[in-house]
Amino acid sequence: MIQKIGIIIPSYNEVANISLLTKKIFSFLPKATIVIVDDSNLQENKKLKASLRSVISLNRKRIILVSRLKKLGRGSAVITGLNEMLKNKTIRYFFEMDADLAHDPKDFQKFLSAVTANNADLVIGSRYLHESRIIKWPIWRLVLSKFINTFINIWLGLKLSDYTNGFRLYNRNAVEFLTKTQLKEGGFISLSEIAFRLKNNNFKIVEIPTSFTDRVYGKSSANCKEFVSSLIGLVRIKISPIQFKVEL
Repeated sequence: MIQKIGIIIPSYNEVANISLLTKKIFSFLPKATIVIVDDSNLQENKKLKASLRSVISLNRKRIILVSRLKKLGRGSAVITGLNEMLKNKTIRYFFEMDADLAHDPKDFQKFLSAVTANNADLVIGSRYLHESRIIKWPIWRLVLSKFINTFINIWLGLKLSDYTNGFRLYNRNAVEFLTKTQLKEGGFISLSEIAFRLKNNNFKIVEIPTSFTDRVYGKSSANCKEFVSSLIGLVRIKISPIQFKVEL
């Protein structure tokens, strides 16, 4: 199974974190393939390439950097990464994780055990289950996150505890469905839309407890504009039917 794993990392101004994260990933999944989709500007992108040089030299052909050079949204970055990863026909499972070291690669095995034990299409790492751990997160961020997730749960009704954590594992069937679907949202709220679209199309979703650590390096790209956009996006998610991409 380890040889059939891909990892998607959306990145925006994460030079201080990416090389550390990729090294940690390879220490747990040494034969995984990593696709980094970077939306930083040209200057920051050059710094990222330089910081990755030593890691890439040790893991040739297993780190792919997609440089978009413009902030197009987390959800858009993930779909771009999934499309890139689908080119590898041997990959069966696809991780999505943040670039800021919030997600612990030690949890990989829990995801892999859950996806097979439950015959799941999507495994979500939840911050809000009994055995979950949240480390060094400001109390106001925790309260806001719980409030947002409670609201989303009421609105979308999927009975999940965590719609907004970006540590996930998809099987190939789920990824092929998502990449053929014209998702409405390209930003952070796409995490909720992905779960909503999969659940409403009879894909199986399970949650597992996971660890979450507040970032040490860099600054979060989330802001008030993103928050307002997410609220509007939630309305679109529920009232707009999905469309599928037509391949000519």
